[in-house]
Amino acid sequence: MSIILFLVFIQIIWLSEFRLEDIIHQEDVNYFLSEVEQIFPSFVAGILCDHHGFPIAAKIPQNFHIKEASLALSAISKDIDNVNGSRYIKVRRDLNKSKNIKMLLLLERPIMHINRFKQLKELIEGQGLF
Repeated sequence: MSIILFLVFIQIIWLSEFRLEDIIHQEDVNYFLSEVEQIFPSFVAGILCDHHGFPIAAKIPQNFHIKEASLALSAISKDIDNVNGSRYIKVRRDLNKSKNIKMLLLLERPIMHINRFKQLKELIEGQGLF
């Protein structure tokens, strides 16, 4: 019974933070992630989540060994890393000025397209989703 009350409480808090004009479309978010994938050919996986770790969108290979929830937690936590050590390059970015929306990208090593981080920054600054 207490778990149900807790979940209802969390849902009320989550719904109270968003207004109707804050709703985004899944197609727009998927397009944003595909743009990120085009910038980095070494793209392995990516996730967008809110500051609580609730996933908004993810682009993860079907049989990927790291689950969506683990990627979301890694996106919001700098101290706890749920992604295997040095196998991937982890890129964390805030997608809005209030730092409510987080993005985590996993890129294959070695990164040969280091100069493309400027393009990523321009894409983040130019997007109107968040």
